[in-house]
Amino acid sequence: MTILLIVVCSVLAATGIAYLEFRYKMRPTRLDVYDAIRNGIWTTNRRGEGSTEALRIHRARIARYTGFGMNRKEAIYWGTSVDSNGEPLNCISTYRIDGVDPDTRWWCMTVYQDQFFIPNPFDRYSFSKTDVQRNSDDSWTIKISGEEQPGSWIPLGNATGSFHLTFRCYGPGDSMIEDSEAAQLPVISKEGAP
Repeated sequence: MTILLIVVCSVLAATGIAYLEFRYKMRPTRLDVYDAIRNGIWTTNRRGEGSTEALRIHRARIARYTGFGMNRKEAIYWGTSVDSNGEPLNCISTYRIDGVDPDTRWWCMTVYQDQFFIPNPFDRYSFSKTDVQRNSDDSWTIKISGEEQPGSWIPLGNATGSFHLTFRCYGPGDSMIEDSEAAQLPVISKEGAP
């Protein structure tokens, strides 16, 4: 009976330790912890979100939070939670994102809060290469704000707290795949106060 009790306690203790280690590794954390490429404020995974070469724990995170990801030859996913001055993106401010089309067949810029779209009465959560309004020099500007803005505007509704931007580049060209650190990515500027 004593041996059985020791075996059961040992199995329960090992299961508890394994569970706690799994929870620790799957906790929300910065993207740059996982074999990241940094380009200014933007970060992406060096091996690709859906690559079989990606670290197992990174692939587990992708499965848990986004469902799936493509390899780097199919798509590069850039993310940031700060503006170009390094300040956290927050829902009470207005932001201006200025960019040019990167070396990719198609792109989209999406706003998330806690891995979900931010509810708003316009059901608008992103802009892409095909629907963003262009400036006269073919560059583009996207505004993110809780207050209505002219042009390509992603409303933040009544959200509070911080948010995250994801810039997906589908069908990236060789220059973006081979020299991601030098790719020309959008600039995010806070407008006015707060």
